[in-house]
Amino acid sequence: MSVAETRVDDHERPWTVEDVLALPEHPARARFELVDGVLMMSPAPDWDHQTVSSELHSQIKAALARSGAPFRSGEAVNVTGESRLFISDIAVVDRAAAPRGTLTVPLEAAVLLGEIVSPSNRAADRVLKPVLYAQAKVPAFWRVELEPDVRVVVHELDGATYREVATVTEKQSVDVAGVFTVDLDLDAVRRELEG
Repeated sequence: MSVAETRVDDHERPWTVEDVLALPEHPARARFELVDGVLMMSPAPDWDHQTVSSELHSQIKAALARSGAPFRSGEAVNVTGESRLFISDIAVVDRAAAPRGTLTVPLEAAVLLGEIVSPSNRAADRVLKPVLYAQAKVPAFWRVELEPDVRVVVHELDGATYREVATVTEKQSVDVAGVFTVDLDLDAVRRELEG
């Protein structure tokens, strides 16, 4: 079977990044990720998830513009390692690694990855992904919790693991790996959620 014909039901061997990227778009917009040959599927994000992602991305983008740092930010970005593919909810990557037309960005190009915790992804977003991002030496990780209220738990790489350095619940400036500062405004995020 060629990569172009890859289908979930027909697949009989460990998955590769190329296999996952060749999958047709899921009719319900589910996301496919990969960890060492194992395919992980999660449902499409709900409206709250997308609202928070969009607002945080806007704040990060504004911070990058102010700083002039050579990075790009995005939402639902494909980041890859040798046998891994993640769709990070928030990503800030080296601009040189993400020219126009880019489908995937290597994990080593990321300076910040963030995950918005959803009911269906709690274990992956709180446990699995932070461990694997730390293994890949991504300098900063944000875990965004939506319940009981919106908060951003900020982590920095400390050796081989992440160390929690702040929990943002209102307005606070956050240093990202010593390369730029984001003025997080979670009150603005809440206003967007409340519409």
